[in-house]
Amino acid sequence: MRKLWLGILGLAAASTANAAVVTFTLSLHESATGAVSANGWALYATVSQGDNAGLFAFGVDLKGTGDAGGPTTLTMANRSPSGTWDADPADPNYDPGAVYPTKFAGYGAGRSTSTATGIVSGVTDLSKGGDLIPVFGIGQNANIKMNDSKPPPDTSTGVPVAYANYVPAAGSDQTLGNPFNRTGVSGFVTLPAGTVRLATGTWSGNLDFDLGSVNTKASVWKTSHPLGTENEIAQSLTQVRDFNPQVGTNTLTVANAPVGNNLATDGKIVVTGGNNSYVSEVDQLTADLNAGSANVQTIGDEAGTLYVMAQITGTASDVNAILASPLNNASGSSQAALLHANYDAQFGPGGFNLLFSMPNFAGAKNINWSFQANPGAVVNELAIVPEPGTISLLGLGALGLLARRRRNA
Repeated sequence: MRKLWLGILGLAAASTANAAVVTFTLSLHESATGAVSANGWALYATVSQGDNAGLFAFGVDLKGTGDAGGPTTLTMANRSPSGTWDADPADPNYDPGAVYPTKFAGYGAGRSTSTATGIVSGVTDLSKGGDLIPVFGIGQNANIKMNDSKPPPDTSTGVPVAYANYVPAAGSDQTLGNPFNRTGVSGFVTLPAGTVRLATGTWSGNLDFDLGSVNTKASVWKTSHPLGTENEIAQSLTQVRDFNPQVGTNTLTVANAPVGNNLATDGKIVVTGGNNSYVSEVDQLTADLNAGSANVQTIGDEAGTLYVMAQITGTASDVNAILASPLNNASGSSQAALLHANYDAQFGPGGFNLLFSMPNFAGAKNINWSFQANPGAVVNELAIVPEPGTISLLGLGALGLLARRRRNA
């Protein structure tokens, strides 16, 4: 199979002297539906702009189950676009006795996957001649819909007969250029709009590019393609990103020193009062991130319990995991109802959904959090108050002291 792929790409390519770059990204722990997955993977291609007209052919060699150091199990599905158009029987000019040519688009030649070798490949099928519909801009342009390239009506019978909608090959993508990314999550490779998905699957064990292989190659359409066949070899790069939901731990604490960037609006969360009769502002942070810090001013050093109220948003599965974790250790405490009654309105829709508690301590105070195990969860708003039991004595009048600090423009 490896020699076959090299031969196909060699025939497809016209030149190797080209500045175009195709970056292949292996996205670990991503499902076929575009979500974080325990054992899913996806493969993407991002094509450089301005020096070519999009992806013409590709071959990517991952480590397969037959390779040393490869995965224990592996499934692969070729998602690269490939499909056809046929004359529309509903067209009033359609003649059931006539023969209308089928039109082809996408990567229909050299189309393969192999779990043993880890190779996935596809080539635009120039052998279709005039029945090939070239689709340019794949890997570069967002929201490419294969059916937008529907051929004009056939006139071989003397009257125009329209083509029906595009029929994709089994499992192939029809809308291209919208890669899965995770907003508000730091530390991950973000794929640009236009990036095309080539394959998906599942694995166990180890999955990576076979970096010693000569079979990871790409060919691109030339910027000038008057015959609809002009193409050339591009430089191929590889990278790996990992959404692993099992890596790392989730932490939330209050400490003397900040850990990470201070995301408090105006640099601090203001707490007023004293002697366990404190009122905290609700701070809408400068950015919604899965890791950060917020400086607190001012809470004294008296004995008691600190209560951190947080509104956690983001990916539903990650948010639910955080709320079900020990970080939400005070959600069922005797103070929870009191705090919800006094602060929910300041948090906006839904109020706060996480309540964390720990003993007060002497010195400076910073709220620090890092959701490594569930990086799709982010902190949107924060408040902190020590031993709020005496808030009940303040009554509704205390609510007038509360404020919500909105993030900076």
